[in-house]
Amino acid sequence: MPFYPGQGRATLTNAGQQVYIFGGSGQQATSPERIGTTAGVASIAYMLERQKAAFYPWGFAFEIWFTGAPGTFEVDIQGAELDIDTHYNNIGTAISTVNSNNVGRFDSGVTVWPKFVRLFVKTLTNDVSITAVLTR
Repeated sequence: MPFYPGQGRATLTNAGQQVYIFGGSGQQATSPERIGTTAGVASIAYMLERQKAAFYPWGFAFEIWFTGAPGTFEVDIQGAELDIDTHYNNIGTAISTVNSNNVGRFDSGVTVWPKFVRLFVKTLTNDVSITAVLTR
């Protein structure tokens, strides 16, 4: 079973807002989190505000960065309608590459409609810290 510290603690993320995730206590992160090479670590989740106008862009983005080269890694983007660990499913394409500054990114399309979103570190071969920001 993956480690998920935030079950039932998701808070609302409004349009135009950014939040840092991977707080080990299930709260918003304030600094990079060292998860080591442990597989199966989920970030805390955030609820995406439902937009009131159908024409308004509904997308969201995740940006992650590591304190050093992460080695071989996969960070899955997951969504669910209930903030329960076993309800999360992968959406979109996982982040598995970074640029020369160890930064990777995911941008959702407008066809993805989960109520809650989180990141799931499936694999990480190097012992580095991770920081992630969700932009709504």
